[in-house]
Amino acid sequence: MPPSQVPPDSLDPDAPPLVAEKRALEQRIRELEAKARSLDVINHLAASLLQPQIDVDDILWDVAQGAVAHLGLEDCVIYLFDEQREHLVQRAAFGPKNPREREILSPIRIKPGVGIVGTVARTGIAELIPDTREDPRYLQDDQARLSELTIPIFFGNQVIGVLDSEHSQQGFFTEEHLHILTTVASMTAARVTRALLDQQLLDANRLLESRIAERTRELSEATRRSDQLLLNILPHPIVERLKRGDHAIAERFDDVTVLFADLVDFTRWSTLRPPEHVVEILGQVFTEFDALTERYGLEKIKTIGDAYMVVAGVPAPRPDHRELMALMALQMVEAIRRLNQVLGTSLDVRIGMHSGPVIAGIIGTRKFAYDLWGDAVNMASRLESHGAAGRIHVAEATWRALHDRFSFEPRGEIEVKSIGRVKTWFLTGRTG
Repeated sequence: MPPSQVPPDSLDPDAPPLVAEKRALEQRIRELEAKARSLDVINHLAASLLQPQIDVDDILWDVAQGAVAHLGLEDCVIYLFDEQREHLVQRAAFGPKNPREREILSPIRIKPGVGIVGTVARTGIAELIPDTREDPRYLQDDQARLSELTIPIFFGNQVIGVLDSEHSQQGFFTEEHLHILTTVASMTAARVTRALLDQQLLDANRLLESRIAERTRELSEATRRSDQLLLNILPHPIVERLKRGDHAIAERFDDVTVLFADLVDFTRWSTLRPPEHVVEILGQVFTEFDALTERYGLEKIKTIGDAYMVVAGVPAPRPDHRELMALMALQMVEAIRRLNQVLGTSLDVRIGMHSGPVIAGIIGTRKFAYDLWGDAVNMASRLESHGAAGRIHVAEATWRALHDRFSFEPRGEIEVKSIGRVKTWFLTGRTG
């Protein structure tokens, strides 16, 4: 029984002095016990402030079932505003509305200004109603009760919720109840405020981590695309050296094989067709050549118009560079024949290949290019331009190196610009 409520007979002036003294003493004991319970509740809440709880519902249920329940009240409901602050929503309860753990029967939503709870939420002023029958604002939910005590819960200067308790006894709530529940509401606000701030910090950290992860993925994807673009124009080892910070990249290779391929009369052919068709056909041709380059582990250097340049033995030297390039050249001729059948075209390719020393390196600072220089490059280019449609033109050195594994057709001596008379052959196939 609350400390301010004294049984009528305890104040009976006609009661014997000892009986009156005993009853007064019992009343004092009840008051002290009530104060002790109140202190226990306050101490419990004070201790819980030190707990790292960030779940608001955990806090509210702890207050309703672990604190308010020990005050000897019949009923308690804790409301919080929804995110839009359009309704107060029941979030935790103790008493008839909470028959099982963390369950509210028929939770209701109350608009600010509606009923006693809504009024306190709007004004921020606690209300003690001794007789709800005389207050038209009283809203009955599960059953009618005769007295009500409603306390606002603040976050800063803003009401964020309401602690509401009802009792079946008229005039049950006292000023001491008001004081205790105001303290409970204040400490609840402190716990909720801390939880909200911790949750905001946690959400901010998660958002930051998410943005960092997203940015990292974007940077990784951008790096991947950048690397892929570089790999489309530069050999992989050269790309790795550029990423390590190398800038002046130039090397001498003593023995490599260079090949030039050119589509015969492609310029004239292209003037008779729409640009889109020309680009599509050329794209399919070079896609076939690129696949062969990949298949034989060679290095595409560049395309110039309808000309295609590839090297074997650069940037990684290999002893079988001549044989691999010969196989590549034969497959290039076969690829053109196959494309003509599929596309209904009549394209021809002219190929020249030659072996020898070259210098390879990077030129340019904004638009990188990996290129080759040397007599082997010049001779391969001359053999291509002095060759014949559908044929693979080589010099005597290539014939001597490969004639035991490949078949050749002698062409005889020809005059090569800037070089003079040169004995050449046409590579026609592979033997064995």
